[in-house]
Amino acid sequence: MGPEETAARLAYSREELGRYRDSSLLRITGLSHRPETAFMHQHFSFFAGAGTDRLRIEADCPGGLLRETVPVVRYESGNTYTFPLRGTFLVTDTCPAINSHRWCRNSEFAFDVGAFDDTLAESTLGGQPVYAACAGVVEEAFDGLEDTGEATDLEAVEAQFGEHARIDGNHVLLRHPGDELSLYAHLAKGSVAVRAGERVKAGQLLGRVGSSGSSWLPHLHFHVMREGIAGPGVPVVFQGLTTLLGEPCLLEDTVNLVRYAPDGETEPGE
Repeated sequence: MGPEETAARLAYSREELGRYRDSSLLRITGLSHRPETAFMHQHFSFFAGAGTDRLRIEADCPGGLLRETVPVVRYESGNTYTFPLRGTFLVTDTCPAINSHRWCRNSEFAFDVGAFDDTLAESTLGGQPVYAACAGVVEEAFDGLEDTGEATDLEAVEAQFGEHARIDGNHVLLRHPGDELSLYAHLAKGSVAVRAGERVKAGQLLGRVGSSGSSWLPHLHFHVMREGIAGPGVPVVFQGLTTLLGEPCLLEDTVNLVRYAPDGETEPGE
């Protein structure tokens, strides 16, 4: 980047950083303090003819030229994950997209799952069952919020139930081996079927899709992170998830049409 682009991005970052609450900084930046200057939401793409094992960064600063070499290591989970819904769905806001998920390091590999009628104007996902993507222990289970509407006061929700409830609404957080945690957010009121401390199996019912918390239509928000709710987000591969053509799907596109039906099960309505 040249001087003008660098200055523009830093100006944007200063403005954006000022919008964040101190209570959110750890989840967003991984820092317990507010930095004076930061690059926020930056994304760089490049193509390589061979496998990349390190990235060299050079920054020409007023104090001199800074150089840093960062190892590039692909994260591979030791756990087996299956998709948390059954049927055919639209999966959006995945990691290749620059979106609100990437504003927080814990949700860098998050995605949203939706389903719509033929007009693409009405969500048809509300009430569908949500299943545990991997065996684990319930770290958190929160229920009690109505679906968010125009009259919902999210500040009042936070004042009564905390920031996590304002953002994720009714939710389940599962802890898995390897210090991984999976989050299932925006569930319907009264649908959460597990409680904190309970051990659950992969595929066990957790709740049903809703639109509680910071949500404007029924959908499921899902992501996996390490080292607690403020830890870094990590990618996982879903066993048996395919495209509509039956090919394996790794959710590598910004918009994905996917299908998941475990062996011996049919899609809803079939």
